[in-house]
Order: sequence, then C-alpha cells, then structure tokens
Amino acid sequence: MASKSILILDLFHKFLFFAVPVTFIELLAALVGIYYLRNHTKTKKLNKYFVIFLWYTFFNELIAAYAPIAYFSDYNYFGFVKDTIFEKNIWLYNIYYIVNFSFLIYYFNNYLPKKSFKKAANYLVIFYIISSIVFLNFTDVFYKSYSNYSLAVGVLLLLASILKFYLRLLKTDKIIDLKKYLPIYLSIGLLVLYLCVTPLDVFSKYFKTVNEVYVNIRINVLLIANIFMYSTFIIGFFVCAKKDAKGEVEV
Repeated sequence: MASKSILILDLFHKFLFFAVPVTFIELLAALVGIYYLRNHTKTKKLNKYFVIFLWYTFFNELIAAYAPIAYFSDYNYFGFVKDTIFEKNIWLYNIYYIVNFSFLIYYFNNYLPKKSFKKAANYLVIFYIISSIVFLNFTDVFYKSYSNYSLAVGVLLLLASILKFYLRLLKTDKIIDLKKYLPIYLSIGLLVLYLCVTPLDVFSKYFKTVNEVYVNIRINVLLIANIFMYSTFIIGFFVCAKKDAKGEVEV
C-alpha cells in the first residue's frame, strides 16, 4: 500500500512538472497574441483566428485537467466521473486533435498563391475531418486511447502544408525579411513540436506506470518541445507587432 502511495505521489510530481509550465506558457502565448493584434491592426484575419485558436488550446488544457485532479485526489474532486467513460480526458484530446490539425492545415493552405490550389487543399481538410470522425465512430478508441489515425494523418497533412508554404516563400520577396513575417515563426514552432512528439504519441499505448523510462522520456520531450514552440510564437508576436508603426500590411 505504501509503495502504491509513493508511486502515485511520484506521478503527481511528474504531472505538475509538465502541466504547470506548459499551461503557463500557453496562457502567455495567448496573451502576447492579443498584444500582437492590438499593435498590428492590419494583420490577416488568419492570424486573428490563430490567436483565437491559442485561447481554445489553453481552455482545453484547463478543462482536461479534471481527469488528473480527480485521479490524484482519489476522486474527492470530480468524483462523478469515476468508473464512467469520462474518467480519462482522452475523449477531449481526440476532439482537440481534429480541431487542431484542421485549423493549422487550413491556416498554411491559405498562404498558397492560387485559389484553385487553396480550394483543393481545403477539400483535403474536409476529408480529414470527416474521415477522422468516421474512424472514431467505428472504433472503440474515442474514450480509450488517442486516435493514431487523427494524429498520423493530421501531422502528414500539416507537414505537407508547411512544406508548400515554404516553397511559396521562395518565390516571393518575403524571403528577404523573414524575421518580420509571423507565419514563419509559427511554422518553425509547429515543425519542431510535431517532429519530436509524434513518434511518442504514436506509441502512447506504452505510456503506463510500468514503463518508467518511456514515461520520463515522453514527459521531458513534451515539455521541452512545447516550451520551444510557444516561446517561438511569443517571439514572433513581439517582433511582428512592431510592423504596424510602418503601416505595413501582411500578405
């Protein structure tokens, strides 16, 4: 019994080690995003949507905290979820995956030069949403495990969208002054996160207390990758917020 209590306490410390700094930097990135919008009034609507998306991410994390709070409090808090399909917060993240990748793919697709390309790319987003929902409905993963389909296909489409975005940049004069171009900061942060985290998420079924090495690796990689990504967003917002004084319109 004592060993079990020690194990739970250790898991609780690991949870706080990851959750507190990540949630804080998510909030900070969303707040700096508001600062960017107030100082860069001529920014594209896509960037306004991106800031809204950051707030959605932050509140999703807050809501998802009900599961670890319930578990570590021995269900003294949120006890009504015990022994129900909502006992874990996996269902919430399966929804988030679909929203997350759909929006990010849409974001970078809309920097494509031709309307025909944008239209075709956005059809892919619709296909991704529908196929991900179908997969969740016809399998038992929604409440039990993270959807590898939503994750793998979403990452592949996102990486393809970012690659097309980079190829488009090579043909424009934006390449000359990338330090003042917000999407480049966003793309770098996202690339680093998903290239580092996706392999770990694909094998998330091994994320159990008996796999201590895997647990420690996953927590540390997630922490570092998230801090790097949101720090990149924050730097981008601050640097690009200064453009408005020159009356520049982002394209």
